[in-house]
Amino acid sequence: MKRIHLHNTLAAALLLGGGLLLASCSKEEPAAGGDNGGNGGAVTESSRYVIAATGGDASYLLTAESLDEGSVSARGDGTEVVGGTYWVFHGSDYVFSLAYNDGGAGTGASYYLNGSAVPTERYIYEFNRITTYGTWGDRVITVSTGDSRESDAEGNIAQALLFNYLDVNDGSQSAGSVLAENFLGNGEKVSFAGIVEANGRLYTSVVPMGMSHYGVGRWPECVTDPDLVAKSDGGQGSGSYTAGEIPSTQYPDSAFVAIYDGDSFDSEPVIARTGRIGYACGRMRSQYYQTVWAADNGDLYVFSPGYGRTALPTSDLKKKTGTLPSGVVRIRAGETDFDPDYYVNLEQIGTGHPVYRCWHISDDYFLLQLYAGGAQDMIENGRNADTGELAIFKGEEGSIIPVTGFPDDLAGFGGEPYCEEGRAYIAVTVSGGDMPAFYRIDAATGRAVKGLTVEAETIAAAGRLTIRQ
Repeated sequence: MKRIHLHNTLAAALLLGGGLLLASCSKEEPAAGGDNGGNGGAVTESSRYVIAATGGDASYLLTAESLDEGSVSARGDGTEVVGGTYWVFHGSDYVFSLAYNDGGAGTGASYYLNGSAVPTERYIYEFNRITTYGTWGDRVITVSTGDSRESDAEGNIAQALLFNYLDVNDGSQSAGSVLAENFLGNGEKVSFAGIVEANGRLYTSVVPMGMSHYGVGRWPECVTDPDLVAKSDGGQGSGSYTAGEIPSTQYPDSAFVAIYDGDSFDSEPVIARTGRIGYACGRMRSQYYQTVWAADNGDLYVFSPGYGRTALPTSDLKKKTGTLPSGVVRIRAGETDFDPDYYVNLEQIGTGHPVYRCWHISDDYFLLQLYAGGAQDMIENGRNADTGELAIFKGEEGSIIPVTGFPDDLAGFGGEPYCEEGRAYIAVTVSGGDMPAFYRIDAATGRAVKGLTVEAETIAAAGRLTIRQ
């Protein structure tokens, strides 16, 4: 069994315990070079903002010289591209379209700006389905949990973490996997949520997901309560389960972060663990949203919505229900354990609402999307709960201020915000029939001001790319 170093801020007694190279299709080859810095700096003659949007049944990439004013049209100004569930900017060189495809094989493509500032396809890819994603060096990474090639005598298939490494330079891709079962030494299968590069390392939140049939059979000593094992089939969609497994975690009030020093998930991680917050991720059906981010000084901030409280027992299934509220903890730059002197209860500051999603803006400022109806709405309504509230969190101070300035007919937020120079640009939709628009949020004040309008149905993402001459 693979050995994993475990740092535990509680008692350690709670824990019991080759790649396939694929070809891709190459399009026009851009010249090498360009800024790889990502956020920051104003758009110049050598760069443009690139916006992913949808209209009708098509997806488009549009360019703009400013996100602060004016308008662009998806149909008139956009380049039709392969549709993406997620859009990942690799520095200022490429943007990747990654399609989830409803549990099937994922598809994607990478794009750059040619000499005429037109989004141009470079490579296309096909890979395993996606539950989380990010960048690692010169690669875009996708991760999911799925069947491995290992099974027990009863035919129960072990679950694995499935990785895809998409090379941005030559279009090659490789796949890998590690056993997701007993990854934390407690018998449970896991998933990853978010990928963060900082301090010469890679960090990812490890989310325990209960015990599979394979896990229950192989590590019966890790079943903390026999009544947690399902006696009959139940649930629906991504929450469905069958008799003989434990469908939700036995450790709802713990958070785990895996820290990698190598250049792939084949290397051995150090696991940092805390009992101050529950597991760290946002959730929507089978998707795991990143809630682990690095400040500019390398300190890693780990946010938890407190989802353990939503694991309520039903008439036919006992579950281990958590008690911890939404909170924030920290791993100092260069360290591999949680800072024992840092903890913020998000339900005791600001409006007192749990975090749903979050993003790093700059310095130690973070943009939080909150459950506007509070913890009870989150617990009772789950995926249907109101998440229409934003706030700014300042990490070092542990303080929070609301974001103000949105229209009264605010209907929701779209996709991933783009952040640069102390500002966050987020897509806003309204219920009055107007087109979606970007709003610029000042990190220091929380004030939001309307910017670029996009004539499209939805705005998925934005970033800045260098024009390749």
